[in-house]
Amino acid sequence: AGPTFEYADALTRLSPDDADFVDVLHTYTRGSPDRSIGIQKPVGHIDIYPNGGGFQPGCNLGEALRLIAEKGLADVDQLVKCSHERSIHLFIDSLLYEEKPSMAYRCNTKEAFEKGLCLSCRKNRCNNLGYKVNRVRTKRNTKMYLKTRAQMPYKVFHYQVKIHFFGKTNMTKTNQPFLISLYGTLDESENIAFTLPEVSSNKTFSFLIYTEVDIGDLLMLKLQWEKDSFFSWSDWWT
Repeated sequence: AGPTFEYADALTRLSPDDADFVDVLHTYTRGSPDRSIGIQKPVGHIDIYPNGGGFQPGCNLGEALRLIAEKGLADVDQLVKCSHERSIHLFIDSLLYEEKPSMAYRCNTKEAFEKGLCLSCRKNRCNNLGYKVNRVRTKRNTKMYLKTRAQMPYKVFHYQVKIHFFGKTNMTKTNQPFLISLYGTLDESENIAFTLPEVSSNKTFSFLIYTEVDIGDLLMLKLQWEKDSFFSWSDWWT
């Protein structure tokens, strides 16, 4: 676990020279490295950080409190184990759903991934998670990211959305909630909620959304601005 291995030398911990190909799933890497249960730094040829490598979906405090209410404090360690052991369940998932592997994307930072900037598969920029991983050996560590669902099958479908706000006057609003709906050749995914930290006129904003539904090829997109009525923006819209 992290506290013992985060600062250990390559001989003591997992490292790329331990095998022909080493791919690592980092789950539950939080707080300062010496207190994190998972290792934060890259230690393989490919290092995959599901959901940024921190808390995993379905392992939230509410779930833990429910467990404690039902079974007492004996199960409080489940909160810690839930996220940390997700790496194992993600690998099992890749065996059970071999034909539909989860896809991870190469990205320099978690923040860039959250903006949807890294969803390319050109030049080995994406890879399957788990059993069907493509054995790509690189001279330096490759950091990869993906989102997952809270339970099996964990696979979700990632999209980059870019919005440009046109306006004659310069205005800025913060923490604006939106709903987005995607309609495709196979299915549809409606009312996916997301919040833009900032909305400004005459700027383009890029962000990541994901859906559990395989909608196929995207045909149409609907966007709904939640918080402010059109009337409060009437000057801007005109």
